[in-house]
Parts: sequence; C-alpha cells; structure tokens
Amino acid sequence: MKNQYLLVVCITILSLLSCEKQKAIVPGFLKIDDVVLKSLAFQGSNSDRITDINVFVNEQSIGIFELPALIPIQKTGNVNLKIRSIIYKNGQSNEKVDYPFYTTFELDTIIVPEAQMELTPVVEYESTAIFDDPWSGEDFETGVDFNYNPLSDTVFQRTSNSSEAFEGASGLAYLTEDMDFFEAWSPTFSNIPRNGTAVWLEMNYKSTHVFGISVFVNGTSVSNQNAIVFFNPRATYGKVYVELNSVFSTLSGAINYTLAIGFPKQKGETAQFYVDNVKLVRFE
Repeated sequence: MKNQYLLVVCITILSLLSCEKQKAIVPGFLKIDDVVLKSLAFQGSNSDRITDINVFVNEQSIGIFELPALIPIQKTGNVNLKIRSIIYKNGQSNEKVDYPFYTTFELDTIIVPEAQMELTPVVEYESTAIFDDPWSGEDFETGVDFNYNPLSDTVFQRTSNSSEAFEGASGLAYLTEDMDFFEAWSPTFSNIPRNGTAVWLEMNYKSTHVFGISVFVNGTSVSNQNAIVFFNPRATYGKVYVELNSVFSTLSGAINYTLAIGFPKQKGETAQFYVDNVKLVRFE
C-alpha cells in the first residue's frame, strides 16, 4: 500500500513538472498584413490576390493563415522561415491552393519570446515560368490581341480613363440595350503542356454581369466549346486565377486551342465588362 502511495505521488510530481515545462514555452509573434509580388517588365503587372500564406519554420509547416495574420511562433531563437503564397483557385474561396508560379519567400531570423516581428514578404514569378509562348495574353497598353465570335455584338475597346481602367489602359466591352451577346477569343495556340504541367490564366476584371471562360478544342471532328468557370459581377476590380492544366490534359487530343471570354444578357439592359492584365502562364 505504501509503495502504491509513493507511485501516485511520483506520477503527480512528474505531471506537475511536465505542465510547468509546457507553461514555460512563450511564443514570439509574426505579423504579416500582405505579400507583395514583384514582377519583371516582360511578366506584366505585379497585381496579385494572395489571400493566405503557408508558413514553415525550420522546414515544418505550422499552418495556413488568412491575411492579415498574427502568427504565434513556438520555436524561438534562430529560425529559418519560409512562406508560400496561397490563392483562390478559379475564384473559389473554398479552393485555396499554393500558387505554383510564385517563389518561396525565405528568411533566417531570430524569434524573440513575446516580441512581435512585422514582415512584408516579397515574392517573384519563378524563373522557369513562361509568359511569351505561345500567347502571353493582353494588357491593352498598346493594342488589343483578341479575336471575336462572329455572333458577338461588340468588341473590346481600349480605355485609359482613370475612373474605368485598372492600370494604364484596360479593355471594355460595352453592350447597349439592343445587344445581347459578347465573346472574345484568344489567338489559337498548340504549344501547350497536356500532361498536367501547370498552366494558369490570370486576369483583373469588373463586370455588371456573370461571365464565363471557356476553351474551344480545335482540330477534332467537331470544334467543341467547353465551359471552364463562371465569375459573378463585381463593381470594383478583382483578380482571378484560372487553373487550366486539368483542362488541357483532359482535352489533349486537339490540334490547337482557343480561349474564350464572354456572356449573354437580356435585351433592354446595358452591360459593361472591363478586363486587364490577361496572362497565360505555364511551365515547360
């Protein structure tokens, strides 16, 4: 009985010591309000919509945090921080993914218990990201590199009005009351990965109406148009990232492809659709 009593006492003491040890861990804090994209001239705009970050401490992920974030760091002293950029796939907030074309931000630093370190990570496009082949997209600064559905009632007009454009000049498709359909087509392209390699479309837009992005699969027995994603109206500019590698790998039998952006509307109402910084980005 005495031995059992001593065993209980020992276990209790060890438990208390363990609790005291746990209480002694005082974290430092990392405050990150935003991640900044720095792009090169041939990569187009540095606009981004990085909504969350995946934070690594000494190669171990401590979680995904929505921006702005105040992140407790349990590991103090000298640490290696790595931060990956998270975006909404196809504009869906429930599909957060690590954007493959942005570099990892890395920093060797010291985390001080109870202290707060403010940080603004800067990322770039990966050096292996391809922008200029076979179609880089359109930023509307010098022209309009789109074709149009023969049934489209209007075309993109360049606008540099500061109250309308996103950056410099933007594209505007305006439909009057007697118009009911708009659709712009990219040039056709064939030199595109079809094996699951990352291919994404980026763009900034605002719109009075729901619009869709689709792809024409050309060179098969029939040229088929396949819907990819639809986006809701926005009164202010937003940035979206559209994942295409699954589309091209699924529809791999085409000779070439054409991307389409457009929408129908009811007659009797007007519509405005603005777009800027359309980028087709891929890896080899």
